[in-house]
Amino acid sequence: MFKTVGIVPRLDNADALGLAMSLSRYLSSKRISVLPEIEYARLKDLEGGVSLSEMNADLIVTVGGDGTVLKTSMSIPRPETPILAINMGRRGYLTEAEPENALKALGECLLSNHRLEEHSKISVYFEDKFLTDGLNEVLITPAATWKMLHFELKRDDRKLVEQRADGLIIATPTGSTAHALSAGGPVLENSLDALVAVFICPSDYVRSLVFSFTDDLHIKLKDPKVKAVATVDGRYNKQLPPQGSLTIRKSKNNAVFVRLNSSFSIRGLKRSSKVEREKG
Repeated sequence: MFKTVGIVPRLDNADALGLAMSLSRYLSSKRISVLPEIEYARLKDLEGGVSLSEMNADLIVTVGGDGTVLKTSMSIPRPETPILAINMGRRGYLTEAEPENALKALGECLLSNHRLEEHSKISVYFEDKFLTDGLNEVLITPAATWKMLHFELKRDDRKLVEQRADGLIIATPTGSTAHALSAGGPVLENSLDALVAVFICPSDYVRSLVFSFTDDLHIKLKDPKVKAVATVDGRYNKQLPPQGSLTIRKSKNNAVFVRLNSSFSIRGLKRSSKVEREKG
């Protein structure tokens, strides 16, 4: 099923690089073509290294944490290439297998003993110009940390809410288990065609808002003097001028993850329960 497999390890972690080498050798022994990420190839003196933007593979194996997964998902040329994520990070909510089970997990994939799980992504536009797709979230914060932002949220021409806050998170169901959850938002089941808006330290009490993906969400900065920064998945940054605007809509592309026994939705619900216990 998989003729070409990309390998993307976390570059600053010796254990991740070592495991990536073991996975590469395993794939080669199965006569499967290996595409090492270009910096990984350089560090380990491997041939055939390619950048993520050129990694045309049938399967991509990431060896790192959630950051490695998000970087890969944002950068690969075919967004719906399946990703098998091996956890070498602290949390690994997006990952599927622990290091000690990595070879077994990859072997199960090669035997087609897996399923594919699709995750919705969002497309982010600045004043009608496409910026990037995101898997988790868009975070909007003031450029000057001591300032507050004045937000207006609209669907089509209908104003939904106007609120001053230290920031705003717009998250997908996948991202609802990350920073949005820590900021008090709900966990969205992964099959929902929706996103959630969570204000960070709002000046007035306001609950998180859940929106359908059916219409675009427009975010307007109302203050004529305060600049902001929009960060997508912790990877992409865009400076926003005073009174700038963003539009967020459902992407035409999905992220696809290899699952063996687990479910991301069940994992997210468990994390939600853990957060509530820690708050209590």
